[in-house]
Order: sequence, then C-alpha cells, then structure tokens
Amino acid sequence: MQGNAQPVCHFEAARQVRSTNMAVSGGSATQNILSVTQLIDPNARAVATSISVTLKGMCNHPHAMTVSSGNGGLDPLTKTEAGSGFVQRFDYGASVAWGPSVVALQTGGVQGQSTPEAIAPGAVSGDLRIDIEVSDPGDAPVVAGIYTDNLVITFRPLL
Repeated sequence: MQGNAQPVCHFEAARQVRSTNMAVSGGSATQNILSVTQLIDPNARAVATSISVTLKGMCNHPHAMTVSSGNGGLDPLTKTEAGSGFVQRFDYGASVAWGPSVVALQTGGVQGQSTPEAIAPGAVSGDLRIDIEVSDPGDAPVVAGIYTDNLVITFRPLL
C-alpha cells in the first residue's frame, strides 16, 4: 500500500487580541479583513491606529513565508487635489510571527514591497500572530477619502 499526504496550510478566522481604532470586520477561508474604525479626529488629524490578531493554523510541510504590501502603505482609492500640508497616505509596520519565524514589514510607498523569506524547516502548528501599527504622519490634516492596502502573507512549500 501507498498513500500521499499533500502539503496543506490551513488557518482559522482571525481573532482580535488588542486594538486601537481597528477591528476584524470579516473574512473567509482565504482572507481576513481588518478595518480602521477611526482614522482621524474631529479636526481631521490622524489618530493612533493599531491591531494585533491571531489565527490558529498549521502547515504540514516545510515552507517559506513572506509578507507583502500591495500599495506599499494605505493609499486613497481616489486621489484628491490638495495643497501642501495635507496627508494623503499612511505608512504602517506589520510584524508576523509564525512558529520559529518572525518577519517585519515597514511600508514606504513601494508597491509590492515584500519581506525576505522566513524558512520553517518542518511542519508548524499553533498561532500565527499579526501586529499592525499605522505610522503617525504628524500634525497635518488628512485628506478625506477611503484609504486601502492589501497585506498578503504567502506560504510556499519547500518540498
């Protein structure tokens, strides 16, 4: 007899551990949506924004993990004309801890910005922890709009 166990990585929905003006607002088997619940104060100044979430999961094989940012930070969906002295993008730091590996990404406006690969030499099971903190852009007012980015965590089998 012979059988084959395919390489699998599986994670449950994100659970919020702590948060300041952010929340887990939805998700599926392949993605979780984190939303900023309050980005500015009544004077259009940025407020502190951060979140920590965990996802229970497992990868039954050696693998490499990377973290990347689609926009290189939170960018507005629609650019608005604004004079100097306004904020129109937010950088953020994201730290991802999984098994023996921790990777950190600090956005800087580069689309597709990615961390180096972190290698897990064997199967891993437990909590994947994600910590995100939006950088303080200073005291300038923020241009109105919807600010978005896609933070992607990729697991590549090493078989």
